[in-house]
Amino acid sequence: MESDTEPSTPVSTLEATPETEYENRIANLEAAPTQSTTEYFSWQQLADISERLTGLGEQYGALTTVCTGDYVALGTERGSVVVTDYLGRVKMALGTAASAAYGAVSALAFSADHMVLVAGYAQGFVVVWDWAKGTTAAVSRPRQASDSPDAAGHPAGTAITCVGFIGASRHRYISGSGGGLVLYHHIVRRLLTTMSTQPLASDGGVLFEAAALARGTHACVTDDLGLVAILTDSSITIVKTRHGVEQQYRAGFQTAEGTRRRTVARRPYAGSVAWQSAQRIERPATTPAESDAMLPKLAYSWGAHIHILAVHLDYNVSGNGTALGSAAPRVQFERETEWTAIEDVVF
Repeated sequence: MESDTEPSTPVSTLEATPETEYENRIANLEAAPTQSTTEYFSWQQLADISERLTGLGEQYGALTTVCTGDYVALGTERGSVVVTDYLGRVKMALGTAASAAYGAVSALAFSADHMVLVAGYAQGFVVVWDWAKGTTAAVSRPRQASDSPDAAGHPAGTAITCVGFIGASRHRYISGSGGGLVLYHHIVRRLLTTMSTQPLASDGGVLFEAAALARGTHACVTDDLGLVAILTDSSITIVKTRHGVEQQYRAGFQTAEGTRRRTVARRPYAGSVAWQSAQRIERPATTPAESDAMLPKLAYSWGAHIHILAVHLDYNVSGNGTALGSAAPRVQFERETEWTAIEDVVF
């Protein structure tokens, strides 16, 4: 007697583990052919972790900020920093009895090797976490009203709005607070571990963002400068932090049509800044040079107005085009292009 049903397809009784699923997804992304596009952004599908993060909010507090790298770091309202992979599995939860008084996590950033985190808190604390070990590498405490005027630190009770490591370093980083104060921190490891803190900018305006230039795929003289861009509602400033803090560039609030008067009514309500690090550009094999390099660029926005600064290297050259001596070239910043959008732009 023949059965009316179709024969069933054999099914494996071995279910894929989350680790296998994660590795397979990454392998498929890496094996996918690169598609040429004329779009300004390209997107890649990653594992959806939003559903897995719901339980984290119940356990550690509501999420307040996030940063991504090889892992995902999540800051919470209770002052905890939770590091997960892209499947939402918790790798480490960072927090101590002392850090519970730091307030909510308001800013996060990974180091270049993704093994260290710097976190800013709502009460003005800045903490460097060795997240794989679950320990703190440095703690910068806020400045109290009773401290001396030259005491380093953000004002107590002022939320940290931006943090970031400089270049490939784990020991040099910046932090900025809403009052316009940006600090440069340097952890010095000798017989005893100490930390120096130095102000980079404090013009009394609203700090939109501060960003450090990261190392790119091409070695550049800017790697040894530790450049930091600071954007407020009234100015854009670039300073170097290596071998002494020194201003490299500064310009007042401008639109794409020209400079405006610095009146409160005309200042922008939003702004952002982003670096493009030095990149090695591969050329087709038919060209004489096997590769070329693109020097760093800085993009920043004031409201709807976008500005691009390009880095130029001023070499002291002889008649045949070779550098004289071993002196490093002088770094210059020149306006490359401007553009006005319909609405305010935030990178």
